[in-house]
Amino acid sequence: MIETMRDRVVFFEPWSLGDVMIAAAAARELPQPPAIACHSVWHPLLRRAFAEEAEIELIAVNLPYTTRKRTNAFDVSAEVIGGAASDATCVLSIRGDLRDLAAARRIFPRARIRMNGWVRFFGRKSAIVNLPYRAGLFAARNRYKSWAKLAGVPYGTIVAHYRLLQSKGARNNRVAIHVGAQWRSKQFSEVVALREALVTHGFAVTILAGPGDLLPPRLDENEVKRVADESLVTELQLAACVITNDSGPMHVAAFLGCRTIAVARTSPIEEWAPPAVTIIRSPETPRGYRPHPRYMSDEILPDWPSVANIIASVTSQSD
Repeated sequence: MIETMRDRVVFFEPWSLGDVMIAAAAARELPQPPAIACHSVWHPLLRRAFAEEAEIELIAVNLPYTTRKRTNAFDVSAEVIGGAASDATCVLSIRGDLRDLAAARRIFPRARIRMNGWVRFFGRKSAIVNLPYRAGLFAARNRYKSWAKLAGVPYGTIVAHYRLLQSKGARNNRVAIHVGAQWRSKQFSEVVALREALVTHGFAVTILAGPGDLLPPRLDENEVKRVADESLVTELQLAACVITNDSGPMHVAAFLGCRTIAVARTSPIEEWAPPAVTIIRSPETPRGYRPHPRYMSDEILPDWPSVANIIASVTSQSD
């Protein structure tokens, strides 16, 4: 937990949007929200997501090894924008990634670095370490719970906040489907069939995607709204139900209090699941910490949950 109120605390999360939103879930429960050090591309969205609750200090930390276009997986050189990192006294991280530890020490030279998640990191990299988790002998540690523990926030407080926001959400027949994911292997491929089934059941459907997202099969560009930052938040909050992949938009929708259904196939969803989100997982979804071997690819994987199962979940939430 955070030791003293005099600490200048930084949550260090230089990776994906989903990772940043998980850190943000713990940060907003603290009386004095810590700074969040993350890639600058996520800053506008974070500021908009926090707009109605608390101001959040953001430190722009752009690390080459965290991007899809990286040329060197071990390049810990950092672009730090704004120079706000030098006076940090306590830096927290849950990833257990040695590269993150090295980068944090370079960026925050005067700070104590407190990091957990070592089993998670090595379980993700090693089938042997992951074996007891895959077999169900041990439960994989959920990342929201990891951040809560490290920050000294009761996990139940985070859950209650998510449920409170959901209770204030939209009540209408609108369903938003966000098709984006960093890798196509994480992308539900039957979006067109899902949209048609939802329309048949009387729902008004909007399909969303990020500016650079690849589209699923049979879906044309003119059938999609490309949204980011403020427009993404607005579209999510307009819908009574949001359907996503296991992706960054899943974490954003949950953070905003949207009733969210996440369709999972590629990654061990128990590790990533946000509070108060309905998870529909394929029987082929990996367990433990180690994702599908083709996780970091644009290959379209088979064996996704059925459209019928997703429709059943949507209709049950609208009753």
